[in-house]
Amino acid sequence: MANNFTTSVNIIRDTDRDFNYIPTPNAKQVVSQIVNDFKKGIRSFNVVGTYGTGKSSFLLAFEQSIKGTKRYFEPNFTLNPKYDFVKIVGSYASIVEQFADVFEVQTNKNQQENIFSEIFNRYHSIGKENKVLFILIDEFGKFLEYASKHNPEKELYFVQQLAEFCNNPKHNIVLITTVHQSLESYAYGLSKTQQQEWTKVKGRFREITFNEPVEQLLFLINLN
Repeated sequence: MANNFTTSVNIIRDTDRDFNYIPTPNAKQVVSQIVNDFKKGIRSFNVVGTYGTGKSSFLLAFEQSIKGTKRYFEPNFTLNPKYDFVKIVGSYASIVEQFADVFEVQTNKNQQENIFSEIFNRYHSIGKENKVLFILIDEFGKFLEYASKHNPEKELYFVQQLAEFCNNPKHNIVLITTVHQSLESYAYGLSKTQQQEWTKVKGRFREITFNEPVEQLLFLINLN
């Protein structure tokens, strides 16, 4: 029997994985909120849920639903849409350098500007009309943990720029990140000024709670 629920899903490794995801009422509500907020002009989302609640599986099911591989959800963003995905799994490293690697930006001069230019090029390569580029960052908290200890001003400023870049309602570039705790929790130990910057960054995201009821998790685990 195919696995229905697992906490070890990798959104890059398991892109084409055939898994029988069970869309819970909570997951359906999250998709509905993302779609509704998208239509209001919001493009940056931070999905917050504790360990083991299935956020990675959710992102994979979300992608498969949009691509039409399997219709776990009905995410109707645009009419006759064309989609592309950029997927990143967080690590204890610089998010700036990770994006430079993903978008093949090899120069350090004007690095961040070049990264956003390449994101824009990727977006326009999808097609002329009704296009949506999704940037999915799972385990986003690992980048934040690194940022809190290594050049937080540079790292956090990039995250702020990324969210603002995606939030431009003139373009359909959607950023979805997942974390285990709220963004300000990662600012522990920083100076007051740095914590204020962290709060500013949080304000660029629509925060969505992803906490499945305990009985729902037990039900999913028992199906394995």
